[in-house]
Order: sequence, then C-alpha cells, then structure tokens
Amino acid sequence: MARAAQTEEERTLNDACGEPDGALLSVAARLAELQTDAGQELDVDKIGYALRAAGAPYVWPRAWLFEGSEGDVVTAKARMQHWLGGFSDGGARRCGIKVLHRGSRMSVTALAVDALADLDSLPTRARVGQWIEVNATLRVPASEAKLVVLGPRGAPRPVPTSFDAGRVRARFNADAPGVWVVQLLGAVDGGPRPLLEALVFAGVEPPSSAAIGKAPGEDAPHPANDPRAALYAMVDAARDSERMPPLQRDQQLETLAREHAEAMRRARRTAHDTGDGDLNQRLERAGLALSAGENVAHAGSAVLAQRALWASPSHRENLLFPGFDTIGIGVALDNDGTLWVCQVFANRR
Repeated sequence: MARAAQTEEERTLNDACGEPDGALLSVAARLAELQTDAGQELDVDKIGYALRAAGAPYVWPRAWLFEGSEGDVVTAKARMQHWLGGFSDGGARRCGIKVLHRGSRMSVTALAVDALADLDSLPTRARVGQWIEVNATLRVPASEAKLVVLGPRGAPRPVPTSFDAGRVRARFNADAPGVWVVQLLGAVDGGPRPLLEALVFAGVEPPSSAAIGKAPGEDAPHPANDPRAALYAMVDAARDSERMPPLQRDQQLETLAREHAEAMRRARRTAHDTGDGDLNQRLERAGLALSAGENVAHAGSAVLAQRALWASPSHRENLLFPGFDTIGIGVALDNDGTLWVCQVFANRR
C-alpha cells in the first residue's frame, strides 16, 4: 500500500518500524484523536474492526502509545523499537504512525502488524445468496491452507479451498442475511493459525463502528479472581447456548494446557508450538492417543479471551465441535496482568 502523507517525525518513526501501510496509518490517526480528545483506552476489538473496515484483513494488530516532551523523537524511537522487539509473528512487518502536538507535549500512536497473507479485493457488501470469491497470497511458508466462514448463526464451516504455490482460492455462498466472518487458516511454523480475517455484510449495512457485544457464556457465574474457573464456566455456558452438552474436565489435558500457557508466556508469542512441540507431539509425550484440538489466546481478562475465541471461526469450531467430550484449560498470568490461555479439547470415547 502506498505511503500516505506524513510529517518528517512520522516518517522517521515509520522507517524504524516497518513498511508504511495506509490502513494502519488511518486507524492510528483515529486512535490518536480519541486518546487525546477523550482519554479513551485503546480497544483491540475496535482496532481490528476499524482495520477490516479500512480494507486491511490483518490479524493480531498491536498498538503502542507514547507521550513525551515536544520534539523528543529520539526517545520515542528507542522506546518504540523496544516495544517492537517484544513480538514476532513472521511475515511482513507493517506500521502506521501518527504524531500529535499539544503545547509542549508530543504524543505518538503506533499500530504494527506482521502481515501473514494479503487478500485480493473482497466485497464488504453482498446480496443474500451471492457467491463470494476469496483470493489471497501467503507471506509465510505453509504446508496447507483452508478457508473457514462463520455465518450469522450456528457453527463455522470449512470451505473447499485451492492452495498452490502460496496462492489461495475459495468461494462461498452468503446464504443468510447478516455478518459473515471470513478467516484463512494456514499450517505454518508453530502450528495452525489464522492468517487473515475479513467481514462481508450480506443484505445488511455495515455499522459505522464496532458493535462489540457479549459472547455467549460471559455472564456465567464463577469464583472471583479465578480466570481458569471462569473460562470453564464460560465454555459450558456457550455450548449450552447452542444446545450442546457440557465438556468433562480432564486433569491430564489441564496439565498440558497449563504447561503450554506458560510456554507462550515465556516466549511472549501466541502459537500452538512455541518450541515445546505442537499439540500432537505434546499428547504423544504424555502417552495420550486422542483426537484433539486446541485454542490459544492472549487477552486482558478471561471475558476478553472468551469473546475473542468465540468471534474466531476456527476457535468456535473447537468450542462447539460435537466430537469432543473433554477439556483442559490452562492460564498463565503475565506481569502486565494479561492472560495467556490454552484450551485443549479431546474425544475420550
């Protein structure tokens, strides 16, 4: 994407960050205005929605704020580079930087992503029953890729997908009115993971801003200050909302989930393999020959983790898969108060 008009300070910081991206810059500018004018905290859900509305299907955007003395670009650059060094998802690093000046103070808002795939033009509005063509190019090596769509109701569904030489082609029918979530999954280093996400509005108008509603299960009663117990309760309640039976808690799966949550916290990376092996390898080491699935997340609270997992087609597929009858959940608390979450599902039958 072409470089948007920037000040010299913004160009200096963007050059230190990564490839400039117009959608990231547009959202960073809006976030900077909100933060300065209303003192609002950055909301990851709203950032993701704003990027999709701007035509950018990036997953896992990161936001960073800095406030310092007027003209102190050197300090801002050093701190931003320290922040950037704290994550690496692979792919192409892209950034958007916005600098604002108020009196003797300077504020910097930065958005950064590691782009794992690029999506060809996709309609955001569609007629009910319209066939939607999805074409994408991967920016990371992958052994396979598949498209999953989540319609306005029910469980997600995989779509027949062609994958050759890093190019992905698929099509689906938006056969119900409402919002459709399009997610491309790839088998990459570190295990299966979302590579891009997009929204298609069939027969309805896109809202002007993200309407972040509750996920099923968020209000399930649970012990205070126990995020693991909260997530167990939320999973059961979410399944009940879809008339699915509860899952049996499994101590062996819980041990695997806890160990992997800790591994993600140490690596500071959300992945199915952070150097401790993928789920199948970890199950094999534990002597468990099971059909299994895994959800991983990094969020500010158990509620936000549940919300993010429910909103993701591939993660909701695990939450509602009728072939699973047991679950183990692990949570690792980070120094900044955020949670690293791992859910392991399996069929014990």
